[in-house]
Amino acid sequence: MIKNYLLHKLTVAAFCAIPFLSIAQTPNLGRASSFVLFTSAGAFSNLGTTNITGDIGTHVGALTGFPPGVINGSIHVADSVTALVASHLGVAYGAISARSCDSTIGATLGSGQLLRPKTYCITTLANLAGNLILDAQGDSNAIFVFKINGAFSTNALSTITLINSAALKNIVWHINGAFTLGSNAVFRGTVLSNGAISLLSNASLIGRGLTTAGAISLSSNTSTLPVKFLSFHANCKGAQVEVKWSTVSESNNQHFNLETSTDKLNWKQLVRVNGAGNSSAVKNYSYINTITTSGVNFYRLQQVDFDGTYTYSGVITTTPCNESATVINLSPNPVKGLLHINQLGNNTQNIKSVSVINSLGKISHDENVSTQEIDFSNKPNGVYFVYIEFESETIIRRILVNNNQ
Repeated sequence: MIKNYLLHKLTVAAFCAIPFLSIAQTPNLGRASSFVLFTSAGAFSNLGTTNITGDIGTHVGALTGFPPGVINGSIHVADSVTALVASHLGVAYGAISARSCDSTIGATLGSGQLLRPKTYCITTLANLAGNLILDAQGDSNAIFVFKINGAFSTNALSTITLINSAALKNIVWHINGAFTLGSNAVFRGTVLSNGAISLLSNASLIGRGLTTAGAISLSSNTSTLPVKFLSFHANCKGAQVEVKWSTVSESNNQHFNLETSTDKLNWKQLVRVNGAGNSSAVKNYSYINTITTSGVNFYRLQQVDFDGTYTYSGVITTTPCNESATVINLSPNPVKGLLHINQLGNNTQNIKSVSVINSLGKISHDENVSTQEIDFSNKPNGVYFVYIEFESETIIRRILVNNNQ
C-alpha cells in the first residue's frame, strides 16, 4: 500500500527541496567563521607554546606572542578583514540576543549533567564544574544555545562531551560578560561574548572564542576549529554511487566513517577513511558504493578525533542509480493542468496506485487504482514528487507544477 510507503519516506521530498532544514538555526558568522579566536576591540596576547588551527585577529589592539605560539592559519590585525569580521560578529551576537528562551536553568553546569537540544537561559553569571553532556538524540542538526547573562567560567579539568550525533558546529555560548576557561579544561562550541576571553594554562578550546569587546589572553593552549567541510555530495556512476567530500581545514581529525541508511533512522558504516590530522589546506576524499538498495539512500559522515570524540555532517540523499526495468515518462514537465503517465518499452506492469507529495512532505493526491493522468490544475505552483506503485517496485519522479505558464 503506497500510504505505508509514503509514511516511511515522507521526509525525502522535504529534504530534497530544503536541505539541512531545522527548526532553529545557529547564527550566520559570515567572515568570522574561519576565525578560532577574535576580538573586535582588545589586545591579543599569548604566553608559552600555544598551538592554534584557524585564523586569529583583533580589529583594535596589538597582537603578540606568535612566536612562541604556533598558528596554522592567518593573523589579522586592524585590516579590511578584521573590519568585516567585527561587523559580522556584531550581527551574530545580536541575533542570539534576540532569541527567546526554551528553558531557564541554574547557574552551575556540569557534574555529569545531561542536556538536550534547546535554547537555555541563565539569568546570572555561571560556572561549569566537571563534565557537561550534550545529547542530540540522534539528530545531527540539533541546536544547543546557552544564553548567559553575566560572566562565564569553568573549573580546572572541566569538560563538555557530545553524544548521539551532537555536532560541534551547532553549539553556541552567548555570554554577556567575560569568558574564562580553566586550566586543563576542554571546552566545545562557539563562544560569542562581549567581554575578555582568557584561556588558562593548557586549556583547550575546540570551536571558537569570539568577542565584540575585550582582551584575549592565552597560556600554552590548544585552540582549534572543527573540521570545516567545503563540500559533501553523491552522484551516480553507472549503477554505483560515488560519494565525495572536501575539507578546507582539519583539526585533530583521525578519520571519517561514511555511513548509509534507507530511512535516516538505522545507519550502517560503509568505510573508514583516514583524515589529515591537522591541516589548513583543501583535502579531497571519495568512496564508491558498489552495493546500493532500491529506493532512496541517505549518506552522512561521522568525523572522529584522535581522542574518540566525534561529530556528524549533514545528511545527503540519492535516488536509485540503476534504471528501473519499467520505464516511466511523465509529461509535460513542467506541468500545467493534466500530467500524463506513460509506460515505455516492452516491460510494462499494472499500476497499483499513484500518490503525490508536495515539497513539505504532505500528501496532495492518493489513488489506489490504476490511473494514467493526474489533474494539477488546482494545485499551487512548486515541486512535487509522484510515487507510482507497481507489483514489484515503486518509482519516484520529481515534477514541477507551473499553472501560470
